[in-house]
Amino acid sequence: MDKRILGIILGIFIFISGFFIGEIPGLTGEGKDVLILLAIALVLWLTEAIPLGITSMLLLVLQPILGITNLKNSVAAFSNPVIFFVIANFGVSYAITKSSIAKRMLFFLLKRFGTNTNTILFAFMSATCLISSIMSNVPATALFMGLALGLVDLADQENIRKSIGRTFMIAIPFAGMIGGIMTPAGSSINILTLNLMKEYSNAHISFVEWMLIGIPIAIVLLPMTWFILVKIYKPMNMNPDKINEFIQGYSVENKMEPLDKKVAAIILGMLAFWVLSSWIPALDVTIVAIIGLAIMFLPGIDILNWPEFSKSVSLNTILMIGSVISVSSAVVSTGVGEWLLKNFFDVPQDISIVLLLGILGIFIALLHLPIPIAPAIVMIMLYPLVSVAANMDISIIAFGVPMAFYAGCCMMLPLDPVPLLTYSTGYYTMLDMFKGGSLATLSWIAFTSIWTPVALTMLGIL
Repeated sequence: MDKRILGIILGIFIFISGFFIGEIPGLTGEGKDVLILLAIALVLWLTEAIPLGITSMLLLVLQPILGITNLKNSVAAFSNPVIFFVIANFGVSYAITKSSIAKRMLFFLLKRFGTNTNTILFAFMSATCLISSIMSNVPATALFMGLALGLVDLADQENIRKSIGRTFMIAIPFAGMIGGIMTPAGSSINILTLNLMKEYSNAHISFVEWMLIGIPIAIVLLPMTWFILVKIYKPMNMNPDKINEFIQGYSVENKMEPLDKKVAAIILGMLAFWVLSSWIPALDVTIVAIIGLAIMFLPGIDILNWPEFSKSVSLNTILMIGSVISVSSAVVSTGVGEWLLKNFFDVPQDISIVLLLGILGIFIALLHLPIPIAPAIVMIMLYPLVSVAANMDISIIAFGVPMAFYAGCCMMLPLDPVPLLTYSTGYYTMLDMFKGGSLATLSWIAFTSIWTPVALTMLGIL
């Protein structure tokens, strides 16, 4: 049976069966309906029975139909600042791809590291990681995937082409994911987590504080992941003349074009104001992103125009994040979060936080297999973790930030949109990715579990 038809049948079955399911101990009727809504959402998202954006809108109207809340409350999620940050981030990401900034960064790294296939791989991973720290992981990965395919195509033997293609196409999305944790602006998952932590627990972590946690993890994970991939996949070397031809092909003039200067100035300005937001609350991450985007449209600047900007915005992503925020609010207001905590998250109060973060990381890594949708994982996990943190008398930041890091780590199978980009090139199989991705994931979990408590203690949060 076609996967989409199966998804429709399962969704209808779950919806109808909800009217016949009796009371669930510890849950109100509205709470039971939220669980039904969650099940419908996951089935439709995973089977892609209907487009993701349509499923997301359907979740909004199902809430009043099921009696969870009224339509006004269910659509109120779209006034959340996360939505507008994501919209602005799409524009900023597109502006970066229009300029030669990424190409210049790559050429700079290639000139210093580009002596063989392994060092070129490290240059690509470094460039992807850095760019992904200020733009969404998907466009960052797509940008450097296209550049890397130029190298792969230069291989004059099929076995060399396949060997290099496999390693690069796995490594680039991994680097994008690592870069995404470096700053709050690196991923919509980070901004979603920040806003939900504030909503659920009034907890706040500044831009600089996030960087002090995320950047050291990225600095360790990037070379560690590179080492793992090189040792496992053993990419074959190319002819040195071909390597030199590739590097020279990305040569750029020392003098920057006016477009490059404008984009660089605005991005640097945004970064400066994001850092200042740690001390000036009015400089919210979303506010800075929207103002930066607006400047790109000003007369005389003209980095972007409306048609190209509107094409760069993924409506699927916007609608999905809005629906996730809406359903998350329903999870909290109906008591489902507390119910999940009592039944599935019974955590001993004397457990080591390092061990608990390690268990959390493994749990989320496994959760990625049936639910490869990072915003949905944040929706499911964050509120129960708020209660766990309260029971342990520590800040939710101790769990929320690493949870965001783990939610953005989908390295075991190409199910998330980031690795799916390169999986579609056909250079590697799911088993290929699992071999290197499982070790990279364990490294990610281990270092995050160890470093996060240390960093939070230094910051006085823990």
